[in-house]
Amino acid sequence: MDEKERAEKDLRKLEGIISEFKELGLDKRFPSVLEWAENYLSDARHFFEKNDYFTSFGAANYAYGIIDGILIAEGRK
Repeated sequence: MDEKERAEKDLRKLEGIISEFKELGLDKRFPSVLEWAENYLSDARHFFEKNDYFTSFGAANYAYGIIDGILIAEGRK
């Protein structure tokens, strides 16, 4: 898998976990976490469009980690 494919995969992964976060209603309890994650998703997309796949990957994974931590702490994962 090359850098572009990896970045695309991680963008989809982040979009999925943000959807899960919302479906579980955690966006209501942790609105700032959702805002951070969505901002990092926006950044990841921006860097992807600029062909900076490494930075896109990093931004997506950082946001994924924030949400994943909440899911774990809430016993949802």
